Amino acid sequence: MTKGHNNPPADVAFSMTIDELFATLSDSLAGGEVTTDEQEAAVDGLKDEFLKASQDADKARAAEKKPHDDAAKEVQAKWKPIIDKATRGKLECLSAITPYRAAKQKAKDEAARAAREEAEAKARAAQEALRKADDIETKFAAEEALKQAGKLAKVANRMDRAPTGLRTYWSATITDRKAALLHYLARNPEAFEELIQSLADHDARNGRPAIPGITYSEEKRAA
Repeated sequence: MTKGHNNPPADVAFSMTIDELFATLSDSLAGGEVTTDEQEAAVDGLKDEFLKASQDADKARAAEKKPHDDAAKEVQAKWKPIIDKATRGKLECLSAITPYRAAKQKAKDEAARAAREEAEAKARAAQEALRKADDIETKFAAEEALKQAGKLAKVANRMDRAPTGLRTYWSATITDRKAALLHYLARNPEAFEELIQSLADHDARNGRPAIPGITYSEEKRAA
């Protein structure tokens, strides 16, 4: 492709070239399968032309893309240390306040537990008094005590639901690899099949060692 004012853009030119190659290939295969040395040579030559077109087009793509890549790298390099420093500052803040928030959470949990236990004790006492009440005054006092116990229980529940500024993170530790393997194998066998297939394919390309349950097969393809 020569440079000139009348030449189409590179992507259009490559597209036209490849379309022409496809048309030639379609004509070459119009009679059906390849059955002669001449047909084989013609199609093999087209294969080389497709390969060259693909390689040249990729070089043109890379050349067109390079200024954008360089510009993007410059932007990344300029902003990354600024963002990284801000992120580090945020993490330092969280690290500094986490122990204090954890201590406040512990005190709140203890207060909620104590309030809940007090509410339960008062409720039991009020219910017992209500059961034994033999006059209106005693019955009324027991009912009021029961109401107060209910209010105290609500206070404890509100304490549990109050925001803490802490976020819970869960992590897993494998303590019995075999037991975990058998569990997940039964639960998600497809994931293990994909993993085993990828390992077997790697071995097939690298010496084909004897592996229990694995059989290698050979297939010839045009190159």
